[in-house]
Amino acid sequence: MGRIFILMSVLFFLCGTFSSSHAFRCGEGNKMLATEGMKKYQIEKDCGQPYAKEIIGYDKKFGKYRIIEEWVYIIDENGRQQMYLIEFDRDGYARRIEWLGRQN
Repeated sequence: MGRIFILMSVLFFLCGTFSSSHAFRCGEGNKMLATEGMKKYQIEKDCGQPYAKEIIGYDKKFGKYRIIEEWVYIIDENGRQQMYLIEFDRDGYARRIEWLGRQN
């Protein structure tokens, strides 16, 4: 019974570790969380304006072209500036969040 509890605890910890690469804290006091699957307007409302926005492509759906974008945020985490890239799909959902490293 004890081994199962330890194994479950380790798995729970590892799942939390891996999921953190698909999200980041932002906003005043880093109290908000930007995650994959969120809409653009939600992330911009919670995190503010990104450092940079770039159009990386277009997608045609139902006869209309939709923009595919990437946004870059530079977040201060305990005195260290971290860079994150968010790629949005044609419907405006964050489909990928990637940590780009420290900003010097």
